[in-house]
Order: sequence, then C-alpha cells, then structure tokens
Amino acid sequence: MTDGEPATVMSQGDECAVTICPADRPADVMRAWASLPDGVGFVEAFGDVEVTLVFRSVGELVSSWEPGGTTSVPG
Repeated sequence: MTDGEPATVMSQGDECAVTICPADRPADVMRAWASLPDGVGFVEAFGDVEVTLVFRSVGELVSSWEPGGTTSVPG
C-alpha cells in the first residue's frame, strides 16, 4: 500500500479484509468497500496508521446485546 496502490480487499477463507493507508483517496476506499461480498459484517480493526478492517459472514457474527438490555454473554 505504501507504494501508491489504492485500498485493497483481500479474502482468506470466510474472512475479508480491507486495508486503508493514509494516502488512499476516498474514492479508492469506497471502491474497495463496494467490492466486499454481500452478507459480510464488520468484526474488528487493526492498525493505527495503515488500518485493516476485517469482515466475516453475517451468519457467523454473534451479538452480545439482546433486546431488553441483557447480554447473551455469560458473566
């Protein structure tokens, strides 16, 4: 990315990742975001200057919040 390549999407197994660098233009980021497959949701982010956003199939995501203010996580 530091060599002038725009934001990119990488897929490995059931995960997709978008890597964004400071030099990326908004149009590059939007193009990468739009190329994500349907049915994925945000999981986590890594980095502080060059940022990688990780996405996974929505069916694999578990919410820790339930209606009524309780959590589905024990403890």
